[in-house]
Amino acid sequence: MKILFVSDLYPLKNDKTIPLVVEDFALAFRDFGCDVCVLRPNFIINSIIRGHKLFKNGIYYEKNMKIYNRNYFLPCVFDKNNFLYIEEEFDLIISHMPLGHICADLLNKKLNLPHISIIHHSDYRVLNELKYSFYFKNRLKKALKKSTLIGARNRFLKEKLHADFLLPSFIEEEKIISEKKNFNKDKLKIITLSKLIKRKNIDLVIKTLKKVSFDFEYEIYGSGKEERKLKNLIIENNLQDKIKIHPHIPHNQIFEKLDKNDVFILPSINETFGVSYLEAMARGLIVIGTKNTGVDGVIENDKTGFLINPNIKEIKDILEKINFINKEEFVKKSLENVKKFQKEKIMTKYFENIKKIL
Repeated sequence: MKILFVSDLYPLKNDKTIPLVVEDFALAFRDFGCDVCVLRPNFIINSIIRGHKLFKNGIYYEKNMKIYNRNYFLPCVFDKNNFLYIEEEFDLIISHMPLGHICADLLNKKLNLPHISIIHHSDYRVLNELKYSFYFKNRLKKALKKSTLIGARNRFLKEKLHADFLLPSFIEEEKIISEKKNFNKDKLKIITLSKLIKRKNIDLVIKTLKKVSFDFEYEIYGSGKEERKLKNLIIENNLQDKIKIHPHIPHNQIFEKLDKNDVFILPSINETFGVSYLEAMARGLIVIGTKNTGVDGVIENDKTGFLINPNIKEIKDILEKINFINKEEFVKKSLENVKKFQKEKIMTKYFENIKKIL
């Protein structure tokens, strides 16, 4: 089977400003024996606003994946016959993100192939926020309506947008430990791996830790627009000895850092899924996420992790509780739960949905 992935959110040349989720799925299809290439329709103004790197039009190869990068200046206004078309034959189109769905739909007027749209929280925002109503909302609605199947990245999106199937992130089986043996006894060690942007609510964690009754260390790994503000907040609260912000680290170093900690916290809003939650659970950390976001449905609250509303009181109550529970017993259930999200299991279900339309 030959698949064309269409998404503006596909990384080129180690662009750390773009998450790896679309790349992960494309590479997973290739691992399962499919022939895959990528069309990356890049709306330049949008990339500049998001702080993404810009690349010239052309063909790129990343991890032996063929990627067509096509830049444009106006939102989906271009010569449809020449701009999007690729002189290759495919069996299936899979699109991610609003611009990906819209461009895949335009391209498919010529190709007329089965088209699966995978919806993220960005799609929900475009369909529900007023600022997108002038153009993108109606265009996205048309693209989704003409999709052969719609997959949702989390339970919330599946219910709200009436998707056909659920498609959470996955984790490789070898990354899941059998048990965690090294909980820190003297202090609670807490970690966050994330972009340092406002919606991640890392400032709330810092403000909360000023109020807790137990000893702790908190390490934050990442970079972003909020970095200076967060560093100033640490100083203002006199927490320099307990809270450290470190630069973004390569993915192959993440598990080494996770293994030294007890709790992973990321109380972000508008989170589509967040594979970092799965990675933390796989290494035996107690995970704290936000209600009604991507991790809700992965975590069973108070049994395999904790789900909160992102405010200081709830963060404090949960951290105080975690400090006194039997962490070993709690993590046993969490590790059993994360096995449901092994790569082979998620991709097998994905293929079952694809078979319905091929």
